[in-house]
Amino acid sequence: MKGKGKGQYFLLIFLILISMLATGCGKEKELVKESALTVNTAPAVERDIAKSMRYSGMVRGHNEVYIMPKMPARVTAIHVQPGQRVRAGQLLLSLDSKDLNVAVKQAEAALAGARAAQAANELNLEKARKNFERNEELHKAGAISDSQYEEEKLKYESLNSGAVAASVAQAEAALASLQNQMENCNLTSPIEGIVGSINLSLGETANPQMPAAIVTDTGELEIELLVSEAEVSYIKVGSAVDVAIEAAGEKPFAGRVKSVSVVPDPVKRSYAVKVSLPNPEGLIKSGMFAEARVDTQSKKDVLAIPVNAVVPKSGRQVVYVLEMKDKENRAREVEVETGIKNENYIEISKGLKPGQEIITRGNTLVSDGTLVRVVAGGSK
Repeated sequence: MKGKGKGQYFLLIFLILISMLATGCGKEKELVKESALTVNTAPAVERDIAKSMRYSGMVRGHNEVYIMPKMPARVTAIHVQPGQRVRAGQLLLSLDSKDLNVAVKQAEAALAGARAAQAANELNLEKARKNFERNEELHKAGAISDSQYEEEKLKYESLNSGAVAASVAQAEAALASLQNQMENCNLTSPIEGIVGSINLSLGETANPQMPAAIVTDTGELEIELLVSEAEVSYIKVGSAVDVAIEAAGEKPFAGRVKSVSVVPDPVKRSYAVKVSLPNPEGLIKSGMFAEARVDTQSKKDVLAIPVNAVVPKSGRQVVYVLEMKDKENRAREVEVETGIKNENYIEISKGLKPGQEIITRGNTLVSDGTLVRVVAGGSK
Protein backbone atom coordinates (compact mmCIF):
# COMPACT_ATOMS: atom_id res chain seq x y z
CA MET A 1 0.00 0.00 0.00
CA LYS A 2 2.84 2.29 0.71
CA GLY A 3 4.28 1.80 -2.77
CA LYS A 4 0.89 2.35 -4.36
CA GLY A 5 0.39 5.55 -2.34
CA LYS A 6 3.73 6.94 -3.41
CA GLY A 7 2.88 6.26 -7.07
CA GLN A 8 -0.40 8.13 -6.75
CA TYR A 9 1.36 10.98 -5.03
CA PHE A 10 3.92 11.35 -7.83
CA LEU A 11 1.19 11.05 -10.43
CA LEU A 12 -0.68 13.90 -8.77
CA ILE A 13 2.46 16.09 -8.72
CA PHE A 14 3.05 15.30 -12.40
CA LEU A 15 -0.48 16.29 -13.36
CA ILE A 16 -0.18 19.56 -11.42
CA LEU A 17 3.07 20.42 -13.24
CA ILE A 18 1.53 19.66 -16.60
CA SER A 19 -1.42 21.90 -15.74
CA MET A 20 0.87 24.75 -14.69
CA LEU A 21 2.94 24.47 -17.85
CA ALA A 22 -0.20 24.53 -19.98
CA THR A 23 -1.50 27.58 -18.16
CA GLY A 24 1.87 29.36 -18.56
CA CYS A 25 1.98 28.67 -22.29
CA GLY A 26 -1.50 30.11 -22.69
CA LYS A 27 -0.48 33.30 -20.93
CA GLU A 28 2.64 33.57 -23.10
CA LYS A 29 0.51 33.28 -26.20
CA GLU A 30 -1.75 36.03 -24.94
CA LEU A 31 1.23 38.31 -24.27
CA VAL A 32 2.63 38.05 -27.79
CA LYS A 33 -0.69 38.64 -29.50
CA GLU A 34 -0.19 41.60 -31.96
CA SER A 35 -2.25 44.74 -31.38
CA ALA A 36 -3.20 47.23 -34.14
CA LEU A 37 -2.09 50.86 -34.03
CA THR A 38 -4.74 53.49 -34.74
CA VAL A 39 -3.94 55.73 -37.75
CA ASN A 40 -5.49 58.23 -40.16
CA THR A 41 -4.98 58.07 -43.88
CA ALA A 42 -5.44 60.23 -46.97
CA PRO A 43 -5.19 59.37 -50.68
CA ALA A 44 -2.37 60.56 -52.92
CA VAL A 45 -4.11 62.77 -55.50
CA GLU A 46 -3.17 65.07 -58.36
CA ARG A 47 -3.68 68.73 -57.51
CA ASP A 48 -2.36 72.22 -58.08
CA ILE A 49 0.19 73.17 -55.45
CA ALA A 50 1.94 76.43 -54.66
CA LYS A 51 4.95 77.00 -52.46
CA SER A 52 4.56 80.02 -50.24
CA MET A 53 6.80 82.13 -48.04
CA ARG A 54 5.96 84.36 -45.10
CA TYR A 55 7.19 87.93 -44.83
CA SER A 56 6.49 90.61 -42.27
CA GLY A 57 5.93 94.30 -42.80
CA MET A 58 4.14 97.40 -41.60
CA VAL A 59 0.78 98.52 -42.97
CA ARG A 60 0.79 102.00 -44.48
CA GLY A 61 -1.85 104.06 -46.21
CA HIS A 62 -1.78 103.86 -49.99
CA ASN A 63 -1.60 107.64 -49.92
CA GLU A 64 -0.04 108.84 -46.67
CA VAL A 65 0.90 112.49 -46.23
CA TYR A 66 3.17 114.08 -43.64
CA ILE A 67 2.00 117.65 -42.97
CA MET A 68 5.19 119.69 -42.56
CA PRO A 69 5.01 123.24 -41.13
CA LYS A 70 6.82 125.74 -43.36
CA MET A 71 7.69 128.16 -40.60
CA PRO A 72 8.43 128.08 -36.87
CA ALA A 73 5.41 129.47 -35.05
CA ARG A 74 3.38 128.78 -31.95
CA VAL A 75 0.33 126.51 -32.22
CA THR A 76 -2.79 128.53 -31.43
CA ALA A 77 -5.50 125.98 -32.28
CA ILE A 78 -5.91 122.26 -33.01
CA HIS A 79 -9.06 121.63 -35.03
CA VAL A 80 -9.05 117.81 -35.41
CA GLN A 81 -8.16 114.71 -33.44
CA PRO A 82 -6.39 111.46 -34.41
CA GLY A 83 -8.77 108.97 -36.00
CA GLN A 84 -11.02 111.71 -37.40
CA ARG A 85 -11.89 111.64 -41.10
CA VAL A 86 -11.04 114.85 -42.93
CA ARG A 87 -11.65 116.18 -46.42
CA ALA A 88 -9.08 117.70 -48.76
CA GLY A 89 -8.37 121.30 -47.74
CA GLN A 90 -9.78 120.95 -44.22
CA LEU A 91 -8.00 122.97 -41.52
CA LEU A 92 -5.99 120.84 -39.09
CA LEU A 93 -3.91 123.28 -37.01
CA SER A 94 -3.52 127.04 -36.75
CA LEU A 95 -0.22 128.79 -36.03
CA ASP A 96 0.32 132.25 -34.51
CA SER A 97 0.00 134.93 -37.24
CA LYS A 98 -0.25 138.22 -35.25
CA ASP A 99 3.09 139.60 -36.44
CA LEU A 100 2.29 138.59 -39.98
CA ASN A 101 -1.06 140.37 -39.79
CA VAL A 102 0.75 143.62 -39.00
CA ALA A 103 3.25 143.04 -41.78
CA VAL A 104 0.46 142.31 -44.26
CA LYS A 105 -1.30 145.58 -43.41
CA GLN A 106 1.95 147.48 -43.90
CA ALA A 107 2.50 145.76 -47.24
CA GLU A 108 -1.07 146.56 -48.30
CA ALA A 109 -0.46 150.23 -47.46
CA ALA A 110 2.80 150.22 -49.42
CA LEU A 111 1.04 148.67 -52.38
CA ALA A 112 -1.74 151.26 -52.23
CA GLY A 113 0.88 154.03 -52.23
CA ALA A 114 2.67 152.48 -55.19
CA ARG A 115 -0.54 152.21 -57.15
CA ALA A 116 -1.45 155.83 -56.36
CA ALA A 117 1.96 156.88 -57.62
CA GLN A 118 1.37 154.79 -60.72
CA ALA A 119 -1.94 156.53 -61.36
CA ALA A 120 -0.33 159.96 -60.99
CA ASN A 121 2.50 158.87 -63.24
CA GLU A 122 0.03 157.82 -65.91
CA LEU A 123 -1.55 161.31 -65.90
CA ASN A 124 1.85 162.99 -66.09
CA LEU A 125 2.91 160.56 -68.77
CA GLU A 126 -0.09 161.43 -70.94
CA LYS A 127 0.64 165.15 -70.53
CA ALA A 128 4.33 164.63 -71.30
CA ARG A 129 3.49 162.57 -74.38
CA LYS A 130 1.35 165.33 -75.83
CA ASN A 131 4.02 167.97 -75.12
CA PHE A 132 6.69 165.82 -76.67
CA GLU A 133 4.67 165.18 -79.84
CA ARG A 134 3.93 168.92 -80.21
CA ASN A 135 7.55 169.91 -79.63
CA GLU A 136 8.69 167.26 -82.07
CA GLU A 137 6.67 168.96 -84.82
CA LEU A 138 7.98 172.40 -83.82
CA HIS A 139 11.55 171.08 -83.84
CA LYS A 140 11.12 169.73 -87.35
CA ALA A 141 9.85 173.14 -88.45
CA GLY A 142 12.82 174.81 -86.73
CA ALA A 143 10.56 176.69 -84.32
CA ILE A 144 12.35 175.47 -81.17
CA SER A 145 15.94 174.77 -80.36
CA ASP A 146 17.52 171.37 -80.01
CA SER A 147 17.92 171.83 -76.27
CA GLN A 148 14.21 172.57 -75.80
CA TYR A 149 13.33 169.48 -77.84
CA GLU A 150 15.74 167.25 -75.87
CA GLU A 151 14.34 168.53 -72.57
CA GLU A 152 10.76 167.57 -73.47
CA LYS A 153 11.93 164.22 -74.82
CA LEU A 154 13.77 163.45 -71.57
CA LYS A 155 10.68 164.26 -69.49
CA TYR A 156 8.56 161.90 -71.55
CA GLU A 157 11.07 159.04 -71.52
CA SER A 158 11.61 159.43 -67.77
CA LEU A 159 7.90 159.09 -67.06
CA ASN A 160 7.67 156.19 -69.51
CA SER A 161 10.65 154.24 -68.08
CA GLY A 162 8.50 151.70 -66.19
CA ALA A 163 10.08 152.47 -62.81
CA VAL A 164 6.71 153.21 -61.23
CA ALA A 165 5.22 149.98 -62.62
CA ALA A 166 8.21 148.10 -61.22
CA SER A 167 7.57 149.62 -57.79
CA VAL A 168 3.97 148.45 -57.95
CA ALA A 169 5.08 144.94 -58.96
CA GLN A 170 7.58 144.88 -56.11
CA ALA A 171 4.92 145.94 -53.61
CA GLU A 172 2.53 143.29 -54.97
CA ALA A 173 5.22 140.61 -54.63
CA ALA A 174 5.99 141.65 -51.05
CA LEU A 175 2.29 141.49 -50.16
CA ALA A 176 1.86 138.10 -51.89
CA SER A 177 4.84 136.72 -49.96
CA LEU A 178 3.37 137.80 -46.65
CA GLN A 179 -0.06 136.47 -47.58
CA ASN A 180 1.55 133.14 -48.47
CA GLN A 181 3.19 133.09 -45.05
CA MET A 182 -0.23 133.82 -43.56
CA GLU A 183 -1.62 130.80 -45.41
CA ASN A 184 1.27 128.71 -44.05
CA CYS A 185 -0.07 129.44 -40.58
CA ASN A 186 -3.10 127.32 -41.49
CA LEU A 187 -2.05 123.68 -41.81
CA THR A 188 -4.60 121.90 -44.01
CA SER A 189 -4.98 118.35 -45.31
CA PRO A 190 -4.06 117.95 -48.99
CA ILE A 191 -6.06 114.72 -49.26
CA GLU A 192 -9.22 113.10 -47.98
CA GLY A 193 -8.43 110.52 -45.33
CA ILE A 194 -7.98 109.74 -41.66
CA VAL A 195 -5.88 111.80 -39.26
CA GLY A 196 -3.18 109.39 -38.18
CA SER A 197 -1.55 111.59 -35.58
CA ILE A 198 -1.24 115.17 -34.34
CA ASN A 199 2.34 115.69 -33.21
CA LEU A 200 2.03 119.16 -31.64
CA SER A 201 0.30 120.43 -28.55
CA LEU A 202 -1.41 123.75 -28.00
CA GLY A 203 1.25 126.43 -27.36
CA GLU A 204 4.11 124.36 -28.78
CA THR A 205 6.29 125.83 -31.50
CA ALA A 206 6.11 124.09 -34.84
CA ASN A 207 9.40 122.82 -36.28
CA PRO A 208 9.76 122.87 -40.09
CA GLN A 209 11.93 119.74 -39.81
CA MET A 210 9.26 117.67 -38.04
CA PRO A 211 5.78 116.62 -39.25
CA ALA A 212 2.98 118.41 -37.43
CA ALA A 213 0.40 115.80 -38.45
CA ILE A 214 -0.07 112.69 -40.58
CA VAL A 215 -3.11 112.08 -42.78
CA THR A 216 -3.55 108.74 -44.52
CA ASP A 217 -6.05 107.37 -47.01
CA THR A 218 -7.00 104.07 -45.37
CA GLY A 219 -9.49 102.99 -48.05
CA GLU A 220 -6.61 101.11 -49.63
CA LEU A 221 -3.52 100.16 -47.68
CA GLU A 222 -0.07 99.05 -48.69
CA ILE A 223 2.55 96.72 -47.21
CA GLU A 224 6.18 96.74 -48.31
CA LEU A 225 7.91 93.36 -48.04
CA LEU A 226 11.63 92.71 -48.42
CA VAL A 227 12.26 89.56 -50.48
CA SER A 228 15.55 87.77 -51.10
CA GLU A 229 17.02 87.40 -54.57
CA ALA A 230 16.40 83.64 -54.46
CA GLU A 231 12.63 84.16 -54.22
CA VAL A 232 11.83 87.47 -55.92
CA SER A 233 11.83 85.96 -59.44
CA TYR A 234 8.87 83.73 -58.50
CA ILE A 235 6.67 86.59 -57.27
CA LYS A 236 4.42 88.07 -59.95
CA VAL A 237 2.39 91.28 -60.03
CA GLY A 238 -1.28 90.48 -59.42
CA SER A 239 -0.61 87.32 -57.37
CA ALA A 240 -2.94 86.77 -54.41
CA VAL A 241 -1.51 87.35 -50.93
CA ASP A 242 -2.97 86.24 -47.58
CA VAL A 243 -2.29 88.94 -44.99
CA ALA A 244 -2.58 88.15 -41.28
CA ILE A 245 -3.03 91.19 -39.02
CA GLU A 246 -3.57 90.02 -35.48
CA ALA A 247 -4.63 93.46 -34.25
CA ALA A 248 -7.43 93.65 -36.83
CA GLY A 249 -8.94 90.17 -36.55
CA GLU A 250 -8.28 86.45 -36.65
CA LYS A 251 -9.21 85.86 -40.28
CA PRO A 252 -6.56 86.72 -42.92
CA PHE A 253 -7.20 89.59 -45.33
CA ALA A 254 -6.95 89.23 -49.12
CA GLY A 255 -4.29 91.34 -50.80
CA ARG A 256 -2.51 91.36 -54.14
CA VAL A 257 1.05 92.00 -55.29
CA LYS A 258 1.06 95.56 -56.60
CA SER A 259 4.68 95.94 -57.69
CA VAL A 260 7.99 94.08 -57.61
CA SER A 261 11.23 96.04 -57.52
CA VAL A 262 13.78 95.25 -60.23
CA VAL A 263 16.74 96.53 -58.21
CA PRO A 264 17.68 95.57 -54.63
CA ASP A 265 17.97 97.84 -51.65
CA PRO A 266 21.62 99.00 -51.66
CA VAL A 267 22.04 98.27 -47.94
CA LYS A 268 19.81 95.26 -47.22
CA ARG A 269 20.30 93.66 -50.67
CA SER A 270 16.64 92.66 -50.67
CA TYR A 271 13.95 93.47 -53.22
CA ALA A 272 10.93 95.54 -52.28
CA VAL A 273 7.57 93.93 -53.04
CA LYS A 274 4.50 96.11 -52.46
CA VAL A 275 1.17 94.48 -51.60
CA SER A 276 -2.09 96.40 -51.93
CA LEU A 277 -4.73 95.68 -49.31
CA PRO A 278 -8.34 96.93 -49.63
CA ASN A 279 -9.79 98.24 -46.38
CA PRO A 280 -13.44 99.16 -47.10
CA GLU A 281 -14.61 98.61 -43.51
CA GLY A 282 -11.70 100.48 -41.96
CA LEU A 283 -10.72 97.58 -39.69
CA ILE A 284 -7.03 97.94 -40.47
CA LYS A 285 -5.10 100.95 -39.19
CA SER A 286 -1.93 102.39 -40.63
CA GLY A 287 1.10 101.26 -38.65
CA MET A 288 -0.25 97.81 -37.74
CA PHE A 289 2.12 94.85 -37.98
CA ALA A 290 1.27 92.38 -40.76
CA GLU A 291 2.46 88.95 -41.84
CA ALA A 292 1.95 88.20 -45.52
CA ARG A 293 1.98 84.77 -47.15
CA VAL A 294 3.09 85.03 -50.78
CA ASP A 295 3.15 82.21 -53.34
CA THR A 296 6.65 81.92 -54.82
CA GLN A 297 6.39 78.72 -56.92
CA SER A 298 3.43 76.83 -58.29
CA LYS A 299 2.75 73.65 -60.26
CA LYS A 300 -0.41 72.25 -61.77
CA ASP A 301 -1.70 68.67 -61.63
CA VAL A 302 1.13 67.14 -59.60
CA LEU A 303 0.84 64.13 -57.30
CA ALA A 304 0.62 65.45 -53.74
CA ILE A 305 -0.06 64.22 -50.22
CA PRO A 306 -0.48 65.97 -46.86
CA VAL A 307 2.87 67.43 -45.81
CA ASN A 308 2.82 65.63 -42.42
CA ALA A 309 2.68 62.25 -44.17
CA VAL A 310 6.38 62.42 -45.07
CA VAL A 311 8.73 61.12 -42.36
CA PRO A 312 12.51 61.77 -42.44
CA LYS A 313 14.39 58.57 -41.74
CA SER A 314 18.19 58.11 -41.81
CA GLY A 315 18.67 60.78 -44.47
CA ARG A 316 15.76 59.46 -46.55
CA GLN A 317 12.17 60.59 -46.92
CA VAL A 318 9.62 57.85 -46.46
CA VAL A 319 5.86 57.48 -46.31
CA TYR A 320 3.76 54.59 -45.05
CA VAL A 321 1.25 53.20 -47.50
CA LEU A 322 -1.85 51.33 -46.29
CA GLU A 323 -1.70 47.79 -47.62
CA MET A 324 -4.21 44.92 -47.21
CA LYS A 325 -2.45 41.66 -46.30
CA ASP A 326 -4.20 38.48 -45.08
CA LYS A 327 -7.36 40.52 -44.59
CA GLU A 328 -5.47 42.91 -42.29
CA ASN A 329 -4.36 46.50 -42.84
CA ARG A 330 -0.61 46.90 -42.56
CA ALA A 331 1.80 49.76 -43.05
CA ARG A 332 4.29 49.45 -45.89
CA GLU A 333 7.31 51.74 -45.93
CA VAL A 334 7.98 53.49 -49.26
CA GLU A 335 10.88 55.83 -50.00
CA VAL A 336 9.80 58.90 -51.96
CA GLU A 337 11.26 61.93 -53.71
CA THR A 338 9.58 65.27 -53.04
CA GLY A 339 9.21 68.60 -54.78
CA ILE A 340 7.68 71.89 -53.70
CA LYS A 341 5.50 72.12 -50.62
CA ASN A 342 3.33 74.52 -48.72
CA GLU A 343 1.75 74.46 -45.29
CA ASN A 344 -0.69 71.70 -46.24
CA TYR A 345 0.64 69.61 -49.14
CA ILE A 346 3.91 68.35 -50.57
CA GLU A 347 4.64 67.23 -54.13
CA ILE A 348 5.67 63.58 -54.62
CA SER A 349 7.81 63.30 -57.74
CA LYS A 350 8.74 59.62 -57.32
CA GLY A 351 7.62 56.62 -55.28
CA LEU A 352 3.80 56.81 -55.23
CA LYS A 353 0.84 56.41 -57.54
CA PRO A 354 -2.47 58.30 -57.54
CA GLY A 355 -5.08 56.76 -55.24
CA GLN A 356 -2.74 55.06 -52.79
CA GLU A 357 -3.80 55.52 -49.18
CA ILE A 358 -1.05 57.17 -47.14
CA ILE A 359 -0.86 57.17 -43.35
CA THR A 360 -1.00 60.80 -42.22
CA ARG A 361 -1.38 60.45 -38.46
CA GLY A 362 0.36 57.79 -36.40
CA ASN A 363 3.04 57.45 -39.09
CA THR A 364 5.82 58.23 -36.61
CA LEU A 365 4.81 55.21 -34.50
CA VAL A 366 4.59 52.58 -37.22
CA SER A 367 7.26 50.65 -39.08
CA ASP A 368 7.27 48.48 -42.16
CA GLY A 369 4.65 45.73 -41.65
CA THR A 370 2.95 47.22 -38.58
CA LEU A 371 -0.69 46.15 -38.12
CA VAL A 372 -2.89 49.28 -38.22
CA ARG A 373 -6.49 50.23 -37.70
CA VAL A 374 -7.89 53.16 -39.72
CA VAL A 375 -10.24 55.45 -37.82
CA ALA A 376 -13.01 57.68 -39.17
CA GLY A 377 -11.77 60.13 -41.75
CA GLY A 378 -9.27 57.67 -43.16
CA SER A 379 -9.53 54.99 -45.83
CA LYS A 380 -12.86 53.33 -46.39
